[in-house]
Amino acid sequence: MFRKNLISGFLVAVFFFTGLTYAQAAKLYVTNISDNSLSIIEAKDWEKPTTWKFRTILVGKMPHVPAISPDGKRLFVTMAGADEVWVFDPANDTLVKKIALGIKPSHIVYSPDSKNVYVSLETSQELAIIDVAAGSVVAKIPVGLEPHVAAVATDGNLIYMGGGPGNVVFVIDREKRQLVDKIGPIPVAHVPAFSANGNTAYVSSRGSNDLTLIDTQTRKVATKIDLGFNSHGLALSPDGRLLYVSSEGADLVGVLDTQTHQLVAKIPVGTFPHLVKLNRDGRYAFTTNMKANTISVIDTVKRAVVASLKVGNGPGGIAISDR
Repeated sequence: MFRKNLISGFLVAVFFFTGLTYAQAAKLYVTNISDNSLSIIEAKDWEKPTTWKFRTILVGKMPHVPAISPDGKRLFVTMAGADEVWVFDPANDTLVKKIALGIKPSHIVYSPDSKNVYVSLETSQELAIIDVAAGSVVAKIPVGLEPHVAAVATDGNLIYMGGGPGNVVFVIDREKRQLVDKIGPIPVAHVPAFSANGNTAYVSSRGSNDLTLIDTQTRKVATKIDLGFNSHGLALSPDGRLLYVSSEGADLVGVLDTQTHQLVAKIPVGTFPHLVKLNRDGRYAFTTNMKANTISVIDTVKRAVVASLKVGNGPGGIAISDR
């Protein structure tokens, strides 16, 4: 019944992905935290719902965030309740390996050269580094209280991580593999995202209505923008002109002009949108709506939701492969 409801809920959604051709295949991977599952949505033609393939597979305890490699050949998924990262082959979505980590691995991001993945370990207060080719942990870096989402700086030298209850952003040197700074105060700092030129780091805040902007040259807070709502997920458009901000408290995605620092749109989505992600060309944005058990699909040109997709219970993370 669960599978039937998911499929029927998916097929009633109608939306258009003009950026994909008939020859291209695209996949969405969604972690469902509350029922220990991974939803997989695949299509060759997003304009024809009858072509969509949808299925859900059971995985480890509390799957939190998926991350697919830039070449599309590996999918890493953090299992926060199992203290592991699971590695899948996206060609057939089969499990390749389980990698034991520290306590409560949550978020994960690839290095610029795709040779490593960085995993935040919330309870053991570390950043783990995994060698992708070897499939093994090569280092653990102590950072501080509840490290959350990591982002690699535009020049590839530093990693910024939201420090959550510590109200700071952790700064890690990639080459030295050590913590080199803490930037704050930022109330319940969660997700960093870098500007296209790398001069600014945007940081979301669960503890206030402010979006914090950090000067990456001085590693100091440059300014704060009052959004009028709290923020969690961040996604920068490919041209760097727009920043998409999901608000769990306001059930919306705000669109910020990065040049004027003005909100240009507020887009209502499902309840408690945790993360927001853009597809490769930035035409569509997706939010994981944790308390609605849905994914909202936003047409970034229309600045409106064009589909609401039913998935599993407590969708948290999303990865997009649309090569």
